[in-house]
Amino acid sequence: MTVTACLIVRDCEAGLPDCLASVRPFVDELVVLDTGSVDGTRAVAAAAGAEVHQAHWTDDFAAARNAALARCTGDWVLSIDADELATGVPGWLAPMLAACGTELDALSLLIRHADGPDARGLSGHREVKLFRRDRVRWAGRVHERPVRLTGGEPVIAALPEQTLHLVHTGYTDPELVRAKAERNARLCRLQLDELTRRPAEPEELARAALDLGRSELAAGRPEEALVALRLARDGAVGGPVWSWATDFLVRLAIEQQRTDEATWLVAELFRSGAPAGYCRWLLALTLIARGARAEADRLLADIAELTDLAGNPLDSEQLRRARAACAA
Repeated sequence: MTVTACLIVRDCEAGLPDCLASVRPFVDELVVLDTGSVDGTRAVAAAAGAEVHQAHWTDDFAAARNAALARCTGDWVLSIDADELATGVPGWLAPMLAACGTELDALSLLIRHADGPDARGLSGHREVKLFRRDRVRWAGRVHERPVRLTGGEPVIAALPEQTLHLVHTGYTDPELVRAKAERNARLCRLQLDELTRRPAEPEELARAALDLGRSELAAGRPEEALVALRLARDGAVGGPVWSWATDFLVRLAIEQQRTDEATWLVAELFRSGAPAGYCRWLLALTLIARGARAEADRLLADIAELTDLAGNPLDSEQLRRARAACAA
């Protein structure tokens, strides 16, 4: 079982050497596709032993990733970004891949945040980053995701963290973070416009609207996010897209002091089968915003640890702050 590390890059000469050095022990091949760097990115990649290619940027992440994927020769492809570092036990990866059943298309990897929990309290999450080259391609102009070549979602299992996981270093400059969010929002709008001009599945439209809502939130535009998230929720009946759109809408409603709306959104989330502890947590935040601290404190008392809708653990500091707010 051979493995290719596959990257799309642009103007990332500062972080790329560490990324490539970290992933080199896990793979047999390094493939780097540059989408228009004006710094020394291509030279850095070549010096690290990567096979370097160039492609014109078309405002489409899936197109760029698929162009890079076409240059890979490994049985498995590890998709990694220049601001991620690979860590684990290299010698464990090959036996793990050899043991994968033929029905398995891809593996999800844990991605930890180097700077600690994000604004939602998430210190890590899982993404599909390792997949069979002959079964998977990328779909989506932005927030791209792997899909089966034959259509539908890939069959996925979780790769143990000890074997291989990634550390996301990200951007430290707030202006760069905002610029990235602005770019993603623009691409999301393009994608949504394209889908509305042709026959598209309601779930596909809803997913695009959810991506737009998330990007608008990151860009600091809550009102635009609200419109997109409501569109996502209305277009998806149940399922993950509906649940995530509802989750973001609850948090927006709390921030904007629309606590009645937040309350019935949490109730709908609970009735849909979302984790009870997470729903109690959201309801407690709603009660705190409403000033019902004693009632919120009773809800928080039963929560020992928090996980989000995808089962990712959330930082316990959030619980501590909420309990402190109840006691104030």
